[in-house]
Amino acid sequence: MTSEFNKLLEIKNLSVAFDTDEGYFRAVDDVSFYLEKGEIVGLVGESGCGKSVTCMSIPRLIPTPPAVFEKGEIFFKGENLLEIDPSRLRDIRGRAISMIFQEPSAALSPLHKVGKQMVEALLLHQDIDKKEAWAIAEKSLRDVKIPDAGARMHAYPYQLSGGMQQRVMIAMALLMRPDIVIADEPTTALDVTIQAQVFSLIREMRENNTAVLLITHDMGVIWEMCDRVIVMYASRIAEEGTLEDIFGKAAHPYTQGLLNSIPKLTGEAGRLSAIPGQVPSPLNYPKGCHFQDRCSHVTEQCGSSIPPLVELGGGHRSACFMAEELLLGKNND
Repeated sequence: MTSEFNKLLEIKNLSVAFDTDEGYFRAVDDVSFYLEKGEIVGLVGESGCGKSVTCMSIPRLIPTPPAVFEKGEIFFKGENLLEIDPSRLRDIRGRAISMIFQEPSAALSPLHKVGKQMVEALLLHQDIDKKEAWAIAEKSLRDVKIPDAGARMHAYPYQLSGGMQQRVMIAMALLMRPDIVIADEPTTALDVTIQAQVFSLIREMRENNTAVLLITHDMGVIWEMCDRVIVMYASRIAEEGTLEDIFGKAAHPYTQGLLNSIPKLTGEAGRLSAIPGQVPSPLNYPKGCHFQDRCSHVTEQCGSSIPPLVELGGGHRSACFMAEELLLGKNND
């Protein structure tokens, strides 16, 4: 277990709701986790489970309204990011906490050249002149293996390939050597070769003790990249643990379903295993456990009460009334 002193980021009981024309719903419900220096933590789950809202809440990039921070605390180096004044928050964004967005073509301005966007970010956070900022930005492009970095500084984002744009986003995220990088599905639209390059760049962030919060829906990416794993389902954390805990001793039916849906290289033909049913609408979550309608281990208690995150040992937690039985079954296999 980590000590309080080692926690770079700690989220406590965070709940975020949205007040929309369709109704009021909670996208993140009582979420708590932490992040340490130099580690890569994966946040995994199906679309709509609350991963991106959770992570966008950290630097407070979600507009309020329509978002409502109902409760919770987000501590970064002892400061509650939900309570600090806007000027202090702007100082932290980009400099201490930066983001790699899922779609770089939407995150980068199409009206300004790559170099100008990077230089403006540096000038906002550092007391340097434009010439020095330009040199730092160009070096950052070289660091992420962009060929002919000097020429790319004069290019507009649309003149670059998707993989090149994503590497520009990574270079921008690392400009100020941040303490935390939040990567929101950074390889979704990239081919496997570029994916491998992006993963290599993310691993290199460890060298500066940068912590990475990696959002994905791909369990293969989790296995390849992460130290610890947080599994989310329908606004809540379903399970949390190390790679060994999640891949070897999964104690939540949803986590087991995700693992069973990974293609097996056994040479046997057949359909992929799938979790039955659909993720419920946040406007109409069932009473009790949100996973109950898709679960093969459902009990009467699941329909009336929300299962708490139960400590199973060594930081392994599961939000399932059957967690200990499921873990015992795994240990007996």
